[in-house]
Amino acid sequence: MRVLWRRLSMQRAGTGLGIVLLLLLVLGVTARAVQPVYRVAPDTIFLPLDGVALNAHTGHVLWRFPRYTGQTYTDGHGLLLLGWTVAIAPHLHHYTTRICRLRTRDGHRLWCHDHAAVREWVVDNTGRFLYLHTPNRLEILDASDGQPNHGFDLDRDSELSLMPLPSTGVLMLERHRGNVVQALRYQPGAAALQPVTVPAKVYPFRGDGRGLLLYAKPRHEFFLAAPFRRLFDRHQPAEAGADTFPLAELDDSGFLFTDWAGDQPVIRGGTYAGAVWHAPRRAPAPQLALTHLAAIMLEPKNDGASQLLGWSLASGERLYSREVSADAGRNPRLHASADAVVVQTNSGVLLYNAVSGIERWHADQPVDTLAAIARTAVVFWDGSGGMIGLARNNGSLLWRVRFQTVSAPLPF
Repeated sequence: MRVLWRRLSMQRAGTGLGIVLLLLLVLGVTARAVQPVYRVAPDTIFLPLDGVALNAHTGHVLWRFPRYTGQTYTDGHGLLLLGWTVAIAPHLHHYTTRICRLRTRDGHRLWCHDHAAVREWVVDNTGRFLYLHTPNRLEILDASDGQPNHGFDLDRDSELSLMPLPSTGVLMLERHRGNVVQALRYQPGAAALQPVTVPAKVYPFRGDGRGLLLYAKPRHEFFLAAPFRRLFDRHQPAEAGADTFPLAELDDSGFLFTDWAGDQPVIRGGTYAGAVWHAPRRAPAPQLALTHLAAIMLEPKNDGASQLLGWSLASGERLYSREVSADAGRNPRLHASADAVVVQTNSGVLLYNAVSGIERWHADQPVDTLAAIARTAVVFWDGSGGMIGLARNNGSLLWRVRFQTVSAPLPF
């Protein structure tokens, strides 16, 4: 089964006119449900299960790519890599993964290469290198053309995980039953892999492919991975939260996580090169978000309202404290981009400036799951199998799409 997509109408801000358009597009049946949506360029969003890229401001189709089920990587600013399995020979224990880089303005394939027996692949935070784990081997490829740059043989790698480091390079952890057997680090240009000593029972917090913290639960300690060091020395044990696993939000700019200072619940934040700061919290499980400059927390209050708090990510200086009234809707959900904070409720959407906390607009527009925050639009699933785009500058409805199920052949 496939989906025939009809763009039924588009409303411009400040007009009461609906411009009826009929655009036919073959999409995957998963478009009726929530599926991953990636902002691959400032105003371009990509639906990999349907192989279609849309202009986030207009809802128009920019380009198509054969739909696939696999791995998608993007930095949100023009780097887009796709990987999926193209051949399987079970009796030979052989499979082939194809990795392609697409140009985000038109979907043109800049390069595609096939690799045998790929266990995992990740992208360097600089966007320059691709790390490929195959049996007993780490390959480093140039992201510009997909060609080999360097490679190393590995001794024990049956349970190896690749984790991009916040600046550049990759950490490799091999764990058995929760214990770290070996840890290796690679920095671009190095002639050898560097062994790293880490705690045996360590959990990696990974920030959507960018950013990395290591957490050792037995002693409630947090560590940076490059260079490996403990984030801070505790003056007293975290007794009150000893059995509580922390929540964390992180990216390549910094981190924010829940912790305890003695019996007081706190959040801790910072950048990978700076000092760690902390601030009090009331909720046992607040919602956390990061931008390049701000650390943000949303926690409920006793009166049914919520409190939105922001701190400087680098210094911990309080930037703002804003109340999200219960009248705005219950069960708020927090999202953030580089310069905007989106609070989504059951009845509508609020958008704040990420650094000042000033409310830019409040739209009484029922929405479902957030799909993407683009340069000029905030895109949501609408709860009925369609999508809507709200203007970043004033919250007005820019476009809406609906879906219908029809039959169509698979591209491959």
